Amino acid sequence: MNKFILKSMIAITLLTGVTETITYINIPTIEAKTLSKKKIKKVNKALKKALKKDQGFANGTLDENGKPTENGTPNPKFDYATYVDGLKYQSSGAVKVQMNDKLTSLDTAQMDEIAHNIQGLVDSTLMIEEVIIPEDTTKGVYLNFYYGKRAIGHSKLSDHKEFKWYTN
Repeated sequence: MNKFILKSMIAITLLTGVTETITYINIPTIEAKTLSKKKIKKVNKALKKALKKDQGFANGTLDENGKPTENGTPNPKFDYATYVDGLKYQSSGAVKVQMNDKLTSLDTAQMDEIAHNIQGLVDSTLMIEEVIIPEDTTKGVYLNFYYGKRAIGHSKLSDHKEFKWYTN
């Protein structure tokens, strides 16, 4: 058990005279800080592949089975992916989302919609890669949005599925 927590519990017990039995179960979880560089590299490769696949669906270069096609029909459900140049999982557990020029024509509501779709892609990919568990998707993964080198928004700390955009 964390030494600070244990010392705090002992101090409270001594001060109040109240004793309580606390059961501590150590359930191992994968945390961002425990991921090796090799695992982070694998996760980033998976994010890149998933994004490229969704971009292929959006542009009509992939059919519904994910196979390349020359005369496919673009799927507007995946259009969000065309606003993204890259996704990078960081050792902090956040994901850096690199946006492209297409975003300059969007309002805040449209940015929120695209961010929710990106969140879904990131959550599902990180679950497949066993970085997060299904319960973690309720809160979502923290996202940082960039346009070039400029930060343009991020997930809110209280709920990573809500976003704060930096507007002029």
